[in-house]
Amino acid sequence: MNITVSAAGLERANNALRHIKGAFPKAVSLATNRTLEGLRTDAVSETKSRYFVKAGDVRKTLTLKKANAANMAGVMLSRGARRNLAEYKLTPATPRAGRRTALKGAVKRDGLKSLGNAFLVRRGGKYRPYVRTSSGRWGIESLISPAIPQIIKNEESVKVMEQKAAERFEKRLSHETLRLLGALP
Repeated sequence: MNITVSAAGLERANNALRHIKGAFPKAVSLATNRTLEGLRTDAVSETKSRYFVKAGDVRKTLTLKKANAANMAGVMLSRGARRNLAEYKLTPATPRAGRRTALKGAVKRDGLKSLGNAFLVRRGGKYRPYVRTSSGRWGIESLISPAIPQIIKNEESVKVMEQKAAERFEKRLSHETLRLLGALP
């Protein structure tokens, strides 16, 4: 994701801070860092609103590389492995005694879908969905879902995050320019 900012806003800040040594890179890096923090918040909220995922799980995958006066670019990275479907939405989450009910699951908040012949197996203290791949005791395979970095890259979410980040950067650059000029406390 790349955030585009208007050249007019950068030029205004540069002209205003021209007489203060090192002020323009400092203002840009401070605005970039505040934008990155807001972008992380937006990524968590957008992902949580579209998928069955906990905010803390999304936040754990995100790391920020902040900008400074020497390098005014900031980076937000998301890293994580694929997850089991049980970590998103699964119903029933535990087996029902005496009756076999069909498993349903979902990653996206657009409704639960039937998982066919899936069944629950307790491994590692948790029930997880499996499907049979071959005969025999060990002929089962876990149902794996996408990783959090994959779902953060949803096209609609990215558009919203880019727009909010561009607006936030413009606003923060103006604020930091005024603060460095001494107009704000």
